[in-house]
Amino acid sequence: MASLAPLPPFVPASESWDSYLTRFDCYLQANELTEVSKEQKWGLFLSLCGPEVFETARALLAPEAVQAAPWDTIQEKLCNHYVPKPSKIAARHAFYHRNQAEGESINNYTTALQQAAMYCEFRDLDDALMDQIICGVWDIRLQRRLLAKPDLRLQKAIEEAVASEATKCSAQEIRKASSPHLARKPVPVHHEEASSDEASSSEDDDVHQTKRECRKFQKKSKGQPECGGCGGNHSRAKCRFRYAICRKCSRRGHIAKVCRSAPSVNPLH
Repeated sequence: MASLAPLPPFVPASESWDSYLTRFDCYLQANELTEVSKEQKWGLFLSLCGPEVFETARALLAPEAVQAAPWDTIQEKLCNHYVPKPSKIAARHAFYHRNQAEGESINNYTTALQQAAMYCEFRDLDDALMDQIICGVWDIRLQRRLLAKPDLRLQKAIEEAVASEATKCSAQEIRKASSPHLARKPVPVHHEEASSDEASSSEDDDVHQTKRECRKFQKKSKGQPECGGCGGNHSRAKCRFRYAICRKCSRRGHIAKVCRSAPSVNPLH
């Protein structure tokens, strides 16, 4: 089989170390080199990894010569350098603070928890994942249902969460489908209709307010006689003009505004 193009060197700024090791394994498989000895593997790897990785390997293995180092030792040294293993406490802190984000699916959340648990060294990984799924789900009603279930297992908790998520999505789709006219109406029309309705409502309120005030005034003045002294809505006995002298007829007891006397005729005219 003809040899394929050489494997590009490792570039830390654009690729993870785990990804590069996986590509190296794929390169060996594509070139039918999976059965070669470990010495040949490290020889190929150090020839293809690029000068930066090669110099790093020399420094990490010193004073031992890089050519004499076993393949497993080279892998371990380089892996600890490029992918330092986080502390168990720090990993667990990140795991227990990883809650489901709004809009994040249950499957994506579960996968993120599995990745966060890689360096936690849990004795029972399934129990830890189930506990954090229950504690970290976004839907409070789902959380209450999971807490109420006795002897819950990880797979059952995931199935329950996925079913709840699917039911919620279906309900939203049904609501959208049952109100198609809301989606078809342009936004400007809504604003215009709202403005028209608001103006009509304002006018109706003014009319009703006027009617209420009229009824209130009529109710207040109902049964009160018109005062003959001044024309007001009170009894004559309470009128403050009951002893006034009319300027029109010069009589006492009323004012000129309500005087019923005929105007006097000047005899000179």
